[in-house]
Amino acid sequence: MLEKITLPLIEELRFQMQKLFFIVIPVLLLSCSKERESTYAKYDEIVEAVYSSVVLEPEGTYAINATISGIVTAVNVQEGDSISIGDCIYSIDNAAAKLNAENAELNYEYLISNSFGNQSIINELKLELETAKSKLASDSSNYMRYQALYRDNVVSKVEMDNTALLYEQSKNAVATLKNRISRTKVELDNQVNQAKNLRDLNNLKTDEYQINSLADGMVYQLLKEKGEFVTMQETIAVIGKKNQYNIKMQIDEVDIAKVKIGQKVVVSLEAFKEKSFDAKVIKIAPKMNEKTQTFVVEATFNNAPSNLYMGLTGEGNIVIQEKKKTLVIPRSYLQDGNKVETDKGLVVVKTGLSNWEFIEILSGIDEKTKIYKPE
Repeated sequence: MLEKITLPLIEELRFQMQKLFFIVIPVLLLSCSKERESTYAKYDEIVEAVYSSVVLEPEGTYAINATISGIVTAVNVQEGDSISIGDCIYSIDNAAAKLNAENAELNYEYLISNSFGNQSIINELKLELETAKSKLASDSSNYMRYQALYRDNVVSKVEMDNTALLYEQSKNAVATLKNRISRTKVELDNQVNQAKNLRDLNNLKTDEYQINSLADGMVYQLLKEKGEFVTMQETIAVIGKKNQYNIKMQIDEVDIAKVKIGQKVVVSLEAFKEKSFDAKVIKIAPKMNEKTQTFVVEATFNNAPSNLYMGLTGEGNIVIQEKKKTLVIPRSYLQDGNKVETDKGLVVVKTGLSNWEFIEILSGIDEKTKIYKPE
């Protein structure tokens, strides 16, 4: 019985030992054969650059906004058309503008009539002033007479004081009317001028049923079609210079201090695979966009490719510094504290220029030093 029980157990143990052998041995062999990834510093070119996504925008781009509200009755150009100053882009019908112009004209004529007509407010005030002056003359004469009578004890002091009060009231009434006439003249002049400006503005708007181009160039975008309603100050078209494009980049506030006018920009566009184009910085926005926390930097092509279009995107690298031959290592080999691992252990190095791939080594190791990639 003991033999029957023991043999199966021995066979099972042998089977498990074989399985363990085939698992452990390959792992040990793999771990022993795997070596640390290593390299040597080398002399090569290094370029420090500020990276940004780019978008192409026509030079001199401006948006045309509607100056009135109304229905588009005609679209007189097409996207891609060349255009000159004064060319009509849209025709807009606005009945409300006509009514406003008519009302402004009526109001202007009414104020003119009030100011300069025979029944004007000023004339009415002048008549009141003449009456007040006549009363003042009468009250003045009466006051002087009562003074003489009071000296002769013919009238009482109360009677004389009453005539004096009437005289003062008449003087004040004349002065008040003179001031009122002066103020009214100023007010009426202002009202007339405001009414005239409003009339001229409304007449101008009736003339602006045609939305015209303010510059020579090309129609890049039309945002309204015939029959659509437009509101005042709504953007309805985009105009820019024909076949002249600027490169727009959004640069982070951390990097903007490195960017200068005239710096080289290497541009690659999605529409031109495996090609790059040289450009240069021509404009740096003086104020940061608070929403994106970036500055807009513009560049222009040195030799622009053909068949460019508004809105093309790509990447741009603004070259800050470059060295044709200097000692570099891959960035991935540099550890915290500016250290690299060598056969002698960790060594502190002094670094210089850097980009996304390499970093310059100024001292600490040379091209014969073997370095290891951090595990």
